[in-house]
Amino acid sequence: MNVTEVFTEATDATLWFFGTAATPLPTDGFPSTAGCTRTDRTQCGIYGAVPSLQPLLIIVWLLILFWALFGNGCLLAAICTTLDMEERGNYFLGGMAVADILLALVHAPASIASLVSGRVTSDWWCKLQVLFSPGGFNLSVSFMTGLWYCRYRYIVYPFSYENTVTTTRIALAMVMSGVISFLPPAVHVLRHSISGAATPLNLANSAGLIIPCGVVGPERSVNLIIDIFLYGVSTFCIVRVLLEARKHRVQIANQVPALPEQTDAWKVSMKAVYTHLITVGVNGLTWLPILTIGGMLTSGVLTLENGGSVWLDVFWMINQTSTFSNSLVFAFRHEIYRQALRKLVRKISDLIDGE
Repeated sequence: MNVTEVFTEATDATLWFFGTAATPLPTDGFPSTAGCTRTDRTQCGIYGAVPSLQPLLIIVWLLILFWALFGNGCLLAAICTTLDMEERGNYFLGGMAVADILLALVHAPASIASLVSGRVTSDWWCKLQVLFSPGGFNLSVSFMTGLWYCRYRYIVYPFSYENTVTTTRIALAMVMSGVISFLPPAVHVLRHSISGAATPLNLANSAGLIIPCGVVGPERSVNLIIDIFLYGVSTFCIVRVLLEARKHRVQIANQVPALPEQTDAWKVSMKAVYTHLITVGVNGLTWLPILTIGGMLTSGVLTLENGGSVWLDVFWMINQTSTFSNSLVFAFRHEIYRQALRKLVRKISDLIDGE
């Protein structure tokens, strides 16, 4: 995510805007992380407050990685092998699954390695996180926007959908999404690599063992603008789809004679819409806490020393559930996904038995 700049050290609004030091807040009511500083980040977060929880944290991150790979792998298998899932708009759904896998691979292995070794990530891995963490998040939001645009065209303009939403245009949109998503962090990494300065002085290093490095400076603002614009487009499409759904439902109800086939087809289409809407809501619930804690750290309501880094770790791990929440929603909502899952499990079992 693009909020890690505020996690480099204990900050308040003065430090955020002018670079001046802040007075740490009292520690009452929060786990003790008094030794948490930018130079000793192993004392930050859950690991710094309660080192004995290291095995549990490693297990949690292993589970996040497993479910991200397995859940999204099943979703991709369902899209590729099930005729009902091969609708063109689902290419963006597959792209979201790939983006989620990318984010899991960028975050989980680094967090596990840091917890095992008791050291923060190396400079080269920090640069990889700066490139792929915000880039992957931007890519996921871009594909979500593309998915909702396809739903919008399919529901609001069904007769022109096939001619408007072509495979070529979808491929071009996905390529452009990749370029736009990764260009700001790539420019940021390249700009500071050319400068020759040490990585910790240029990149937003993590505030603990499991928080990734992030983008700072003007590129961070560009990322934010991109995300706000994409969310705006998605919101517009969602509103138009729901308004059109209400209008069309009334038309079907008043139609004489009634056509059950048309009603059933409409229910199937709307079930897909509501499934996508649920995934947006679930993702929003996982993103909101980390954005809130980031704002509190920025404003000085919390500092890393008074337990802010502990809450930061907790909400960051909650945020990482967004890498597999989409697949869980589809598992509960669609039988075709569960069929693909059972088929994939059988193939894995056959491979294991064959060996």
